[in-house]
Amino acid sequence: MSDTKNKKESYLSYSILAPRFWHGMKMGSLARLVLPNLHKVQWHRWFVLFAVSWYSVVNSFFYLLQQLFFGSKIRKHEIKNPPVFIVGHWRSGTTFLHDLMATDKAITYPSTLQTMLPNQFMVTGWLVGRCGFLIPDKRPQDNVATGWQKPQEDEFAIMNMGACSPYLRMAFPNNGPIHDEFLDMKDIDPRELEKWKKTVVKFVKMVSLKGKGRTVVLKSPPHLGRIKILSELFPDAKFIHISRSPYSLFPSTMRLWKAMDHTQAFQRPTHEYLEEYVFGNLEKMYTAFESQRASIDSNNITDVRYEDLITEPAAQIERIYADLNLGDFEEVRESLEAYLQTQKDYKVNKHAMDQELEQRIKERWGDIFEKYGY
Repeated sequence: MSDTKNKKESYLSYSILAPRFWHGMKMGSLARLVLPNLHKVQWHRWFVLFAVSWYSVVNSFFYLLQQLFFGSKIRKHEIKNPPVFIVGHWRSGTTFLHDLMATDKAITYPSTLQTMLPNQFMVTGWLVGRCGFLIPDKRPQDNVATGWQKPQEDEFAIMNMGACSPYLRMAFPNNGPIHDEFLDMKDIDPRELEKWKKTVVKFVKMVSLKGKGRTVVLKSPPHLGRIKILSELFPDAKFIHISRSPYSLFPSTMRLWKAMDHTQAFQRPTHEYLEEYVFGNLEKMYTAFESQRASIDSNNITDVRYEDLITEPAAQIERIYADLNLGDFEEVRESLEAYLQTQKDYKVNKHAMDQELEQRIKERWGDIFEKYGY
């Protein structure tokens, strides 16, 4: 139990000067998020709001420059190699898998810089990327190292570019969930859906353009319930689904949202609905994933278990390459094994769980995970 307490202390001490997800928004997007909730901003977060608001002006200015110098190139850019999407619930190992895939020099990926500053990175990325002191050394929820050039999930870019995202909930978590329809892509306003589609395609084009046309490998947990629409936007796209024991997934996800809400919110989170939020989101996403999977060519989707990935990472990546026809794994092996050496001392968070909670997890999620060997 002490391990978990120590990690809680790490996110509770997250610096007020550290960047927030909202630092990547333009003025209009930030105004739509904050103005209806301005009276809910608590005094200890007014400085954060001031900093984010000031930077939204900077984003808006550089967005105009980015459109001026790169807008035409982005629109005309063709994605010749179908992208690869890593999909899985939060805390299922998507980050680790993304990091492993990123050791392949023949691919490219959205970086932290690109996802946090999508409205300006093509203009200012060369400068911001040299300012590593601006971001913490590790993520607030675990021991994973951060960095401007590290692989990052594209959901942050989608949100910062003005499209709807469930992640907007973190700004005012006490309001409850918002935009959960974007977890299974059902009952969405047609105008918001069209905007979301255009945003996703534009961002992938930007990453591909910056990566000189190399295959883009993306990961974002909300994509778990979006594989059908992603395959329509990107014909012949590949999908790697990663699963993890539900008895590890639940407490780790609870801790994730507590850490994210504490570090990102403009108010002090109460977490009154958090348990049901975690239970319900997974059910929603996996129901969508299983129903949509039938529409994906079996040659374009494969599965991996987190437990197998950490036990034999090279063998699992080699199998993934073969399943999806991603190229010659032998060309990747050396760089992959070199990266694994840097991670050999990584320690996974430990979580205590009582029998009552374990039984509830089994009742709610047991049928979902049984097919993956849990």
